[in-house]
Amino acid sequence: MALHLPDGPTGEVAKRLGAYYTSLPVAEFLVRWALQSPNDRVLDPSFGGGVFLYAASQRLKELGGKPQKQVFGVELDAEVHARTARILAEGFRVGNSSLAHGDFFDVDANTFGSPEVIVGNPPFIRYQRFTGAGRDKALKRAAAEGVHLSKLASSWAPFLVHSAALLKDGGRIGMVIPMELGHAAYARPVLEYLAGRFEQVRFLTFRKKLFPDLSQDVLLLLAENKGWFEASFHTLDLENAEALARLRTPLKRAKKLETRELSSGKERLLEGWIPRKARELYRELRDSARVQRLGQIADVGIGYVTGDNQYFHLSPQQARELKIPKTFLKPAIRRSRALAGLRLTQQDWQKAEQYLFYVNGAKELPDTVLNYIEQGETNGVHLAYKCRVRKPWYSVLHVYLPAAFLTYMSGETPWLVANNASVVAPNTLHVLRLHPGAEVSSEGLSALWQTSLTRLSAELEGHAMGGGMLKLEPTEAERVVIAKPNLNGSLGALAHDLDALHRAGKGKEGLEQADRTVLRDSLGLSKRDCDLLSGAAQSLRERRQNR
Repeated sequence: MALHLPDGPTGEVAKRLGAYYTSLPVAEFLVRWALQSPNDRVLDPSFGGGVFLYAASQRLKELGGKPQKQVFGVELDAEVHARTARILAEGFRVGNSSLAHGDFFDVDANTFGSPEVIVGNPPFIRYQRFTGAGRDKALKRAAAEGVHLSKLASSWAPFLVHSAALLKDGGRIGMVIPMELGHAAYARPVLEYLAGRFEQVRFLTFRKKLFPDLSQDVLLLLAENKGWFEASFHTLDLENAEALARLRTPLKRAKKLETRELSSGKERLLEGWIPRKARELYRELRDSARVQRLGQIADVGIGYVTGDNQYFHLSPQQARELKIPKTFLKPAIRRSRALAGLRLTQQDWQKAEQYLFYVNGAKELPDTVLNYIEQGETNGVHLAYKCRVRKPWYSVLHVYLPAAFLTYMSGETPWLVANNASVVAPNTLHVLRLHPGAEVSSEGLSALWQTSLTRLSAELEGHAMGGGMLKLEPTEAERVVIAKPNLNGSLGALAHDLDALHRAGKGKEGLEQADRTVLRDSLGLSKRDCDLLSGAAQSLRERRQNR
């Protein structure tokens, strides 16, 4: 039976509700895997356009079940609920009493009982929009299951936990879940919960995105036999959604993951995507005394936040025309394109010369500075959020001189550069401050960052964004593995050589020299080992760039 299912909301409504509808082939696969008995009752806790309930109704009819008695759902959007309920009533005689209109976090076991199957695509609302009483209620539901989520959690996390809580023992969950499950710190309690509640959990990932128009990447979560277990985690990497139609259930082709390491955050889901020998070598190095994490050497943070970068950053010509004294100007860089080599020099800075308008701590302000402040108020700069919460609004906070800079959005690979120019930077870059007593200089650190080991680690610790970019949050950056070589004072010389190679457009030669000097000569790795690490890093980089 072919029914016309309603389209999903768009724009601000979609963002507010976190509603991004799943394609029918994906829904049919999840239903085919999860719904195996004509007696199974199935729930979609956020049914939207009804694609999962449609697929479930069809599947039940094939198995000899009765959709009108076995299909249940919940939907918050009143208009969408009414449209979808009408379609399901016409197609499968699913009654209104089976399709609740309201908040899923108000649903308990008394609403529909405990279904054997739960399928769906939980709403994805980031923490910035996931606020207020609704969030508090969701977090309480998760806490009731022993899952204590931070307020940085997106909406899908408590949604998944509450779904599992409602599921009947022995039941199955098949859901579309953000890839954040595999890398976000806030998601670790969810992984720990799944590890203790299901016999087997599979993560199906895709080399081509399931939602091409969204920056958010997703996976399919298949959790079976709810109870009290130490779950077996597996991953299966597929080319695209079309591959699901050729996938037979029960699933047999899947790589086994280390459940405890993944749920604790020690390992990332992405490690299952690289060749076995490279994965084993990386894990051996990661756990050895020959390496350290970046966070053991330096603190990684965001640069200062102005509230209006255009107003607070001045070119030399603007500063002269406004007659702003040098004491109220700090040399600054705003863009990663100023980072040409491994060392930011005065000459590099002068090519994109910028100043931060900085008046902190001044007791008396000259007329030219007061005039510029008044100009900002005339143009409404003081009303910007970050400005209006400051006292005074024009005093930019947390401006300090970093030892090095790190790109946080990167097309090729994240770039770490020593701050030899003694400039400051806004939150368009990450800034590094070396820990007191650090045994490596900022230049030495920039050289160590160039190895295949660290490039692979950055791919594993970061996460892919839209357009094939790799994003490194400060906490992710601090987890990146850095070699701990015995090179005495020669790291500075290596940094000088690598800087020259990169400025000459010889990045490949620079990588080879870094691997030869740091990994082979000092850590004792073979050329084959370096090739394994380099190849694994390249495969992950090409994967995200080609999505």
